Amino acid sequence: MKKTLLSLLLLCCTISVTFGQEKEKRQEVGINFSSLNSFGFTYKTGTAKNLWRFSVITLNFNNSTTETSSAIVSDIENLNIGAQVSIGKEFRSGITKNLEFRYGFDVAFAYNYAETTNDGVNFSKTERTFYTPSLAGVIGVNYVFNEKLAFGVELLPRFSYSAGDIVTTTNTDVVNADATAYNFGLGNTGAQLSLSYRF
Repeated sequence: MKKTLLSLLLLCCTISVTFGQEKEKRQEVGINFSSLNSFGFTYKTGTAKNLWRFSVITLNFNNSTTETSSAIVSDIENLNIGAQVSIGKEFRSGITKNLEFRYGFDVAFAYNYAETTNDGVNFSKTERTFYTPSLAGVIGVNYVFNEKLAFGVELLPRFSYSAGDIVTTTNTDVVNADATAYNFGLGNTGAQLSLSYRF
């Protein structure tokens, strides 16, 4: 019993010394882009070499209408909106004075809703709702302007599973269908640019 208590005490002292020797804490806030209509915000906390990363990304907010004035008049409206949240871990190592290599992983969850409506002679509407959990690797570099400001580029090779439903309405007929999909690769949001403020 005494040996067990002594071992626990030594372990606690070792952990305390380790944390005591850890480098100064760092926090970062930033904005990131993967396309003109896909942007988000990131918060990171940890040390200069090891950070937790939390992200909220708005995906594909589009709303467009097309009107045709030929023999058959129709209005086609497209709506696409979604969001993604992620949490992950990031590790860094210096390459040069102003260049950092970073790597890690993200666990993410995304929601996407898309709707297409045709108000022509024959009314039709298609609604797609998908939920997508995913696991992504993080590989990238930071260019450090100064101790407060950095510009980053990262690739996010991702494995994802999507599940949802598709509802198709034609005049008064309604058809419901379930849909699932797997995906591996970079995809259309697999590369991101970021601008971060450190404090």
